[in-house]
This record gives sequence, C-alpha cells and structure tokens, in this order.
Amino acid sequence: MEHRGILENFRRKAKSAGLKVTPQRVAVYMELVLRKDHPCAEELYESLRKKMESISLATVYRTLSSLEKAGLVFKVPTFEDRVRYDARLERHSHFVCIRCGRVKDVDCAPAPQNLNTNGALVSGCFFVCYGVCELCRQKES
Repeated sequence: MEHRGILENFRRKAKSAGLKVTPQRVAVYMELVLRKDHPCAEELYESLRKKMESISLATVYRTLSSLEKAGLVFKVPTFEDRVRYDARLERHSHFVCIRCGRVKDVDCAPAPQNLNTNGALVSGCFFVCYGVCELCRQKES
C-alpha cells in the first residue's frame, strides 16, 4: 500500500477508535509501518528526532501506548527487557533471535480454534519462535 493509502487508513482507524490524529501520532505510526525490524520506542525516537526535532522520547512512549490501546499497533513478545512494536495487524507470527534479539515476521498463524483452552474464548494468539537467525549462524560458521 502506498504512503497516502497507509495514512488515510490510519486516519480512518484512529478516528473510529476515538483517537485524535496529531502530527506526532502520524509520524510515529508511519515510521513504525515503514520499518520491518519491530523497533522499540528508543529506536523509533532516534529515527524520528532526525525528522522532527521537537519530538521527545516521552511523546514516543505515550503515542505508542495510545496507538496500542486503539488497536493500531501491538507489542511483540520477546525475551528482552525492551518492548518492541509492530504495525502489521493481519495475523502473523514472529521469529526472535536468542543471540542478537532481531525480530522477523513469520507468515504462519496458529488457528485459535485448535487450542485447548479449557472453555476459555480465544480472541487471538501470538506465536513466537525462538532460535538463532541466519546472520548469527553465518557469524558462527
């Protein structure tokens, strides 16, 4: 989807979630959508402050929190202390490298209806694979 389409989609979803569309929210969201590395707030901030000198790390954290509450982004479960974010909302899974912490999308989504939940209603699930990425494996060879 082109940038204009992504932006219009964001505006529509934000408004339907009752979220005001601000330049900071647009900037954080667009930066996250355009990146495929599942950045943490600090990485987003470092990237954004080159484009928006007035943006603060606190603004990035607050924006990510409000975007998550609105269902526009989600946290990627990793073993690190830092929280990583993803704006790709369609069902997919993740691979996390246990050496370098790199996070990659994996196009497989477990079917929640196949889970034994002992009667609980599943609205979604995250599947995270842990292992050693191809770059770390090459370094070891």
